[in-house]
Amino acid sequence: MAKLIHLLLLCFSLQLWAQDATTKTETQQVVDDPAGLSLLPDLAAKNQIPLFDNRFRIDYEVEEITMVFFRKRGSASVILVRPDGSKINVVNARKQDVDWYDDQTYDLIKIKKPTPGPWQALGQILPESKIMVLTDIELKVDPLPDHLMTGETIKVTATLTNGGKPIVAKDFRDLLRLDVLFISSNDAKYDNFGAGVIELTTLADDGRNFDERPRDGIFTGEFKLEMKPGLWQPKFVVKTPLYTREVTQEPVILHKSPISYEVAQATKAEDLHWLTFKVTDPMINPQSVALQGKVRFPNNEVQSFTLGESAEVDKKLKIVNYASGTYKVESTLFAQTVNGRDVVITLPMTSFVAEVVEPVPVAAEEGAQSAQSSEVAATPVAAPVIEPVVEEEKSFPWVLVILSNIIILGGGGFAIWMVATDRSFKTLFSKKNNSMDLETLAMPGSGDAKTTSSGQKNSKSNDILELSMPDD
Repeated sequence: MAKLIHLLLLCFSLQLWAQDATTKTETQQVVDDPAGLSLLPDLAAKNQIPLFDNRFRIDYEVEEITMVFFRKRGSASVILVRPDGSKINVVNARKQDVDWYDDQTYDLIKIKKPTPGPWQALGQILPESKIMVLTDIELKVDPLPDHLMTGETIKVTATLTNGGKPIVAKDFRDLLRLDVLFISSNDAKYDNFGAGVIELTTLADDGRNFDERPRDGIFTGEFKLEMKPGLWQPKFVVKTPLYTREVTQEPVILHKSPISYEVAQATKAEDLHWLTFKVTDPMINPQSVALQGKVRFPNNEVQSFTLGESAEVDKKLKIVNYASGTYKVESTLFAQTVNGRDVVITLPMTSFVAEVVEPVPVAAEEGAQSAQSSEVAATPVAAPVIEPVVEEEKSFPWVLVILSNIIILGGGGFAIWMVATDRSFKTLFSKKNNSMDLETLAMPGSGDAKTTSSGQKNSKSNDILELSMPDD
């Protein structure tokens, strides 16, 4: 009997040692994985409750909650404050049916049937702390592809369930929103170092945009990876007035664009520009590549183009040498990876500056060739410079024209005046005689008999003489 009791005590001790070893193994996993996602295999990518300013809220549906609070090395263990104000710490945890393991850098806490409402954690808590929940309300998100590329359009499907069934109640339909976030790893080895948090899109279960069906509890949508390549951690968040759920997936590497460009510019006006698309990512099957886009010419005219699938590894696009200036090409890649996954990638815009070279006339070209030949055959002696004779340009005789017009107008006016006054050139230039006949004055009685008019004139003359004063 004593041996049996001793054997039972030994088995119990071994069980306690195994449990302690398991707890240490789990906590060591937490230290190795700061994200806290490998603490429990079944909670690796399941629901979490966000921690804001050391505060979090537990809804009434939560059955079990696991908390991993990372803190500064050597600092005191955290203290949990319930919604009613009561406190839980590492000392009184067992009395309140709470599993608590504290270490120099973290606290691992597990509570069954926690009190619903707002909670608070007191202590020097680090931002990478996690609060994972086990509940009937779950957010399930399909995992992202392994190989992601910049500019790629990703389709995501998420489901919010209660007891394993999608939530389709009308009260929740208009409130449910799924936020898609990408968090930079802040690793200096990658291009996205210091990029922070990027909110890519917000999805709704309303049957609009990319959502397939309304009120089915399934979020379906697309978002474009328009950020720098590097190491990112995807996070999906659903918020309602009653509860909040988060799913943080494993970090993914966002690779650079899988296409590079080469431009061969035209050297003559009648030639074409050639733009070559080269596949640089080994995960892309070159023979499955198809391109579609548009070319913007220097005068802002736009021309669409399509390059279909072919056996050629590189795709070449010919561009008309339309005008001098900047040519811009925007394109979208449709292809498959070597694993058979279809991808749609918006490629970065490429541009180049070209100048149209005007053709040289034949005569000018021959003249240039002959001049070049003459220069080669010429001796070093300087040839006399013959200056071309420049003929003086004769100005138009405006003065002569004006004088001619004046003479013509004056002559015409004078002729009109002659006609209007009934004059002749003979009477115009004859001298009018107003003096008296001297012979008549000297010899009034001599001469031939005059006409009556002459007699009258003599008479008038005599009258004038008779009016002279008599002698005294």
